[in-house]
Amino acid sequence: MIRDVLAVIIGVVLGNLAIMGLHSLGTVFYPLPKELDISNTLEIAEYIKIAPLGSMLFVMLAHLGGTFISGIFTTLISKNIIPIYIIGSFFTISGMYNLYILPHPLWFNIEILLYFPAAMYSHKLMNKLF
Repeated sequence: MIRDVLAVIIGVVLGNLAIMGLHSLGTVFYPLPKELDISNTLEIAEYIKIAPLGSMLFVMLAHLGGTFISGIFTTLISKNIIPIYIIGSFFTISGMYNLYILPHPLWFNIEILLYFPAAMYSHKLMNKLF
């Protein structure tokens, strides 16, 4: 039980760090406008309307990659499937909140359907490897 709770906490923290890292990597390929204030959600919402497709795909990759990485560490700590359900649910709900707060293109909503499978796949992969 304690191991499962620890697995979820560490998984969420490392998954969010991975998302931030992948977002930063994305700005290498698709730099943000210098005048963009990333702490201002209104400015980010306006930028999303004109952001290149590759930039938006990289954002999706960051979100799903972070979920996958979270699932890897969660599985390394706990072999139980319940923490993976929690990880998948956490990132799905976080993604829904993100889509609610910041308007995205309609096609970007597909991301919501992919968080849970990303977590599940990482669990299955890690169980096969270890």
